[in-house]
Amino acid sequence: MLTAEIFERFTRFLLVVFSARLLGDVEYGKFAFALAFTGLFFILADGGIHQLLMREIARSPESMKKLIGNGLFLKLLLAAFTTICIYVIGQLTGKPLEVLTTVYLIGASEIAASFADFFATVFRATLKMKYDVAGIIFSRVVNTALGIAVLIMGMGIVVLAWVYLISQVLKCVYAALMVHTKFAKITVQYDPPVAKSLVKRGLVFWTLSLSTITYTYGDSILLSFMASDQVVGWYNAAYRLVFAMMFIPMGTMKVIFPALSAYYDESKEDFARLFERTFKVMFIAGFSLATLFFVFAEDIIVTLYGPEYRNAAGALRILVWSTAVIFIGIVMTHVTRAAHCEKFTAKVIASSAVLNILLNFILIPHYSFYGAAVATLASELFTFLFHFRYVTKNLMAPPFFRLAPKVILINAVTCVYVLVTVQVNLLFAAITSVLINLLMIWVVGYFTKKEFAFMLSVLRLSRTPAT
Repeated sequence: MLTAEIFERFTRFLLVVFSARLLGDVEYGKFAFALAFTGLFFILADGGIHQLLMREIARSPESMKKLIGNGLFLKLLLAAFTTICIYVIGQLTGKPLEVLTTVYLIGASEIAASFADFFATVFRATLKMKYDVAGIIFSRVVNTALGIAVLIMGMGIVVLAWVYLISQVLKCVYAALMVHTKFAKITVQYDPPVAKSLVKRGLVFWTLSLSTITYTYGDSILLSFMASDQVVGWYNAAYRLVFAMMFIPMGTMKVIFPALSAYYDESKEDFARLFERTFKVMFIAGFSLATLFFVFAEDIIVTLYGPEYRNAAGALRILVWSTAVIFIGIVMTHVTRAAHCEKFTAKVIASSAVLNILLNFILIPHYSFYGAAVATLASELFTFLFHFRYVTKNLMAPPFFRLAPKVILINAVTCVYVLVTVQVNLLFAAITSVLINLLMIWVVGYFTKKEFAFMLSVLRLSRTPAT
């Protein structure tokens, strides 16, 4: 799954780079709007039942058919409601026909993706990850290969949207066939107590997902209405680059979270130790990446997207620090979930989403996409600070203040080194700066021998196939 996630993130970003380069900043801005607009509605099609189903099927495999049947009944209702919402609200935006057509096609692909994800909960609950991985890789290969092909042929954003729809429909059909033939026959069922229970208990997960998606896509949508398609293109060039780095904390927590959940019930000492070590790894990884991206921002943007996206470098320099905060924040949000405190996390993330929208309304008119980037950073800091206080008070104290001096020293030396050597040769400075950063981690003794052994064990675990 870790390998599949890395592959998925890489191919998504590869298609973003080709889209940005071959469409140009204005057309790419239109397509980015369509992705962001429909992304807001993805959670409506989810309904918060995916994670709940995965947990319930894992606990009671004998109830799989009933859970899938009732879940599918709810999914069909949600899909119909989502389709109506996308169409009606899309018409109210007043966007040109080409953009609206793209929005509706991408919206259909999001609904298909939601059904594919619904069926994939069976694979994850039963630890048959090979089926999930096969679906991810297959759909990403189709999407990326066809997407790049139509871009090279100059077919435009509507045809590219068709590629997204085709790849997600194929993934959905594959997942449904695997569930139907390998696990349980798929039938639509309506058992009122089961359906109501899924809706009620899925609300917390739905709130979490809704809030996350709101401040993931809200800034791009507001920029589209309050600025221009060109500005949306610049902002998304930077944002998608930052988003691509999320495979590191997300992939890590997929490995760590089950152990955290088990340790919380079995051994508070092991729970605290695992949390501290994971926090330590994410702290140095997030802030080291942020430092390097901050220094090389303009060169990265121009190299990947071309000179017409040079203005995106400013947004990238702000957004990378939100990434650094996310790296350590995501550890704490998973810790609260492992400790059965997901309601607190849902409230904080919902509040953060509201804050993000308000800040965007205030900042975008004055500072354009720089304001959107600041709003994202402020929202992530809000989530981090509230979780830091809660985790410290109710679970354990994160080792932030103990580690911060070493993290600052490591990255300060790296930054000075880059500023000196970049005048000589950019490529040399970029490559050796990573080595200098790793050398400083060793010099200051950031990790102990036991912690190095821990990281190696995590890597071995991530490569171990599910049985």
